Amino acid sequence: MLLLVGRDLHEAERVRRLLPARVGIAHAPSQAVRALRRTDVVLLEDRNWPSAEDEALSELRDLSAARRLALILSRRRGDVGDPAAVPVVERPYRIEEIISAMRLALLRRLA
Repeated sequence: MLLLVGRDLHEAERVRRLLPARVGIAHAPSQAVRALRRTDVVLLEDRNWPSAEDEALSELRDLSAARRLALILSRRRGDVGDPAAVPVVERPYRIEEIISAMRLALLRRLA
């Protein structure tokens, strides 16, 4: 299952309809952490989250660094962020970009 984590519910619903995979939606990293057992890939909105989410974000980063979580970051098209050690896709999403990023994230986790 792909778990989309972020505020852009319209975009998440569009991905849910178009992607040939199970797609879950979490509004915050803390919700995502609770759903990790059923999740293959996490697509996390790369933004300034409230400080209450710091612990969950840290856990997601640690799991990704230990290659126990296939993590993809999501940014608004044109946004510039820090170079990431994980795949990055831009919103609005292009399904083929998400599929490619999912493959890369899963291969990275299995390596």
